[in-house]
This record gives sequence, C-alpha cells and structure tokens, in this order.
Amino acid sequence: MKNSNKLSTLLREMGLSDLETKVYIWLLENKRSTGYKIAVQIGKPVANTYKALKSLEKKGAVVCDNSSNKTYFDTIPVEEFLNKIEKEFIKQRKKILDEVKKLDVQQEPIGIYELQSAELVYEKAFGMIRTAESSLVIDCFPAPLQVIKKELLNKKGKNIPILLKNYCDTRFEGIRQIEATKTDILLDEHLGQWLLMIKDAAESLIAFFDLSGEELLHCIWIKDPFISLILFNGSTIEFNLFEIFREVYSENDNKIENIKQVIRSYQSIYELFMTAEKNIFRRKK
Repeated sequence: MKNSNKLSTLLREMGLSDLETKVYIWLLENKRSTGYKIAVQIGKPVANTYKALKSLEKKGAVVCDNSSNKTYFDTIPVEEFLNKIEKEFIKQRKKILDEVKKLDVQQEPIGIYELQSAELVYEKAFGMIRTAESSLVIDCFPAPLQVIKKELLNKKGKNIPILLKNYCDTRFEGIRQIEATKTDILLDEHLGQWLLMIKDAAESLIAFFDLSGEELLHCIWIKDPFISLILFNGSTIEFNLFEIFREVYSENDNKIENIKQVIRSYQSIYELFMTAEKNIFRRKK
C-alpha cells in the first residue's frame, strides 16, 4: 500500500472509522475482493472487517456481489460516493435549519470568540461581506485579499460604502481604496499577513496568518457593537490620515485644497459612527 496518510486523514474527517478507512483504501488499490482476503491483507479480525464493509456499503462507498458462492466487495467510483455525501449533507443542512427555526433560539451571539481554522475565518468574512447593510471597512494584506476578492466584487455597487486599505497592486472599481505607502517595506517588516474587517460598525473580524497567508495563527470574531464601533472609528481615522499623508507628500500644486476635499469626503463615513452610536444606546434603554 502506497503512502496514504493524507487520504486516511481526509476520510476520517469525513466520518469513516479507522477500520473503514483501511478497508476502503485497500479496496481502492486492489479492487474486487472477499471480506476474508481483505481482513488478512490489512491484518484485522474477519468479523470486524465484514462489519466495516457492511457499514461502507450502507454509506454508499462499496458494493456487494452475492451472485456466486462467495461474497465479493468492490468500490463504486469515488466521485459518485462523494456526490452522494454532498447531496445528503445538503438535505440534512436544510432539515437542521428548518428545525432550528422552530426553536426559540438566539442565533446571533454577543461576545468575543476565537476562530480556530482559516476556512471558518473566510466563511465568516464572506458572510459579513454579503450581509453588510451600511458599511464595510477592510484592512487587508495581499493573500487574504485574494480569497475575499470575489465576494467584494459581488458586493460593490450595492449602495453601501466600502473602504479598503490595500497593500498590493490589485484595484477594484467602485471600492474606495487606501493605498498603503511603501508597501514592499511594510510587508517585509511584518511576520505575517493581516485581515481586519468591520461590518456596519457593529461586527468585527481580526485574523493573523503566516507569511504565505495559508496558515491561520490567530483570529477573533467580535460580535459586540460597542467594541466594533471603536474599531470602526479608529480604522476610518487611520484611513483618512493615510489619504491626507498621500496628498502631503504628493507633487500636486493644490495640496491644501486636495486635503480639504479628502476630509470632506469622510464626513458621510463619520456620520455612520454617530448612527451606530445611537443604535447602541437605543438597545441599552
């Protein structure tokens, strides 16, 4: 048997037991066989091996041939097996959501939570982008930006302001972008890549990845309007200053007027702060 440690891990994560995983991988490599032969080859008890085969048959991973005096087992095409699992998951997902709706459940938690995987971080980021109603403030390094890029492009033009502090050459029409100065030096000085996202001045996501942007080092999701409002205020002021600095060090002749125009352009953003603040105190009454 070739090195199949990664495949074994993936199959176990999908719900197969250790023995089912061993049996399934052996069958993938050797195809049609009896349960007895499989048990001998993988060094497991015959009775347990047959139980694993029956379980795999029930799950749709293997088929059984009883047409002769011996019972033979074989795998169905892997893609068919995975398609079956995907369809079952979609059905179960709908059933669970329908049942949850019947409960008196507070589905929107309040607090600060640690997210443990990059996949969960990006799912949360996608959800925040899709459901934003009044504003999106994003400070994002190149690798995370490539992951959320599609959702951002889908969101632009939905009549909500999107502010993006950008550290690479990627440009988006319809999104206000604040270009970080001396980008290459900034990235070299950091030990990893950051993603900061603030939705509607009420929900925040702060994630830190390794330099490749693939491994998550730490992340917190903040579902607290009070804390998120402060992050919103600090980030928008920082963005404003970046744009002012850009004008200060530019070669433009109308620096003063350009700076005034930048400041005026942020008035509507700061008005969002006031609205969010009123919402907080309204909820507290």
